[in-house]
Amino acid sequence: MLLLVSLAFAHSDLEDPPPRCASDGFSHNKACPCGVGTGGGFCSGDTSDPDRGTTVTTYTAGETITMRWAESVGHAGRWRVAFDEDGADADDFNDHIFLDIEAPLGDDGNIGEGEMWEVQITPPTTACTNCTLQLVQMMDGNTVDPVADPTGLSSCYQCADIVLLATTDTGLDTADDID
Repeated sequence: MLLLVSLAFAHSDLEDPPPRCASDGFSHNKACPCGVGTGGGFCSGDTSDPDRGTTVTTYTAGETITMRWAESVGHAGRWRVAFDEDGADADDFNDHIFLDIEAPLGDDGNIGEGEMWEVQITPPTTACTNCTLQLVQMMDGNTVDPVADPTGLSSCYQCADIVLLATTDTGLDTADDID
């Protein structure tokens, strides 16, 4: 008897900061807004993900963050990085887009290391304890038009849970001023 197995490969694999849900190469990351499950990649229906992960990365508010990911399945489209200061809701991500860049066809990244991509973003200077970075891989073939809202467009999603610490006048981080 022949057993056929269908594997669904993740299209992007966020490495830094660590993702809310790691991509093992076989998991779907098509559910909006944070990639867990097989949501079809069209960002419709429930567009909130209250399930904060166990890995949370801490930065100083306003600090430049380097994001790094691998593109394991190349599609022409765009990469988008967005932010939610309190949770993981599609509307909030759409209101706080940090970066939107071309993703040409193929799986060559932008830093000369095969499929690796690396960008720098600067989050707000306001502290937060429940903030989230979102990485979206748009796969609709449009490399020109920035993506204000991925609803209805074929996409893959990953999120990273972060904390932004306030900075005191002495330059030291403090958790006392976190919202």
